[in-house]
Amino acid sequence: MYYEEDCTQGEIADQLHVSRPLVSRMLREARELGIVEIRVHAPASDTETQIERLCMRFGLQGGVLISEEDRDSLIDLNLAKRLLEYVEAEQPATIGIGWGDIIGSLTELLERTPPHPTSVQTVCPLVGNSSVSSRRYHTDENVRIIAKSMSAQPKYLHAPAFFADSEDRSLLYGTRHYRDISEQWDRLDIALVGIQDTTAADDVDYPLELYSGSIGHFIAYTYDINGQFIRPERDCVAHIPLDKLSHCRQVIGLCAADVSPQAVLGALRTGVLTHLFARESLVDAILREDL
Repeated sequence: MYYEEDCTQGEIADQLHVSRPLVSRMLREARELGIVEIRVHAPASDTETQIERLCMRFGLQGGVLISEEDRDSLIDLNLAKRLLEYVEAEQPATIGIGWGDIIGSLTELLERTPPHPTSVQTVCPLVGNSSVSSRRYHTDENVRIIAKSMSAQPKYLHAPAFFADSEDRSLLYGTRHYRDISEQWDRLDIALVGIQDTTAADDVDYPLELYSGSIGHFIAYTYDINGQFIRPERDCVAHIPLDKLSHCRQVIGLCAADVSPQAVLGALRTGVLTHLFARESLVDAILREDL
């Protein structure tokens, strides 16, 4: 009567022909005995509100946001830690690895972590290896370290990301080795994709012409601010086909500390991403930019 019918204690006393103090004592005893349980819920945080807005606007399934830190390296490291927690909680069987700063931070984190059993059975690359010195763009090496830490089996592409021409790439596509990787892409549960500015193409030794209007790229797919992929005249990149990536259960976009809001906005508009890991101020800027 009190909690479900919204009666006052006085009204209950009158209906039951008992004193009001008795009604008060009965209510108190109901709480003490566990018959009644009262919960106080805090209002939704700003972070939860931002994630909800992102999901509604771009059709995402979820995401993780972190507050600002003094140094960019701390932002990337903290995102890598949250990413590791998230992946292990999701219990995927097959993970695909792209490249970028956060994946590099994840690799460094797991390199210091003793191997431990997880649900992950297979770790495979989403793109070939870059020739730059930075290890965060050496996909097979990152796959090896991540798989070892998660007690999983690594699968390697053993190929450069960028071939001299499409004919050379076609030779790779005709091998049994490539067909094995392609089969792994069909089984992906989670794909980890680093989002980068188009100006970061030099970081991965991107040899193709940067077309007018390109705003960003992930795993060597370039797109414009409207989320339209820009097809190169000479397609000589070894990476997961977009149709296979789009069929992956979770495609997690990873936003390093130095990525621009425009590059992330274009990536979200492609419709490929299902989750986003980023800093709060970046998402604020994205939502303002998308007005």
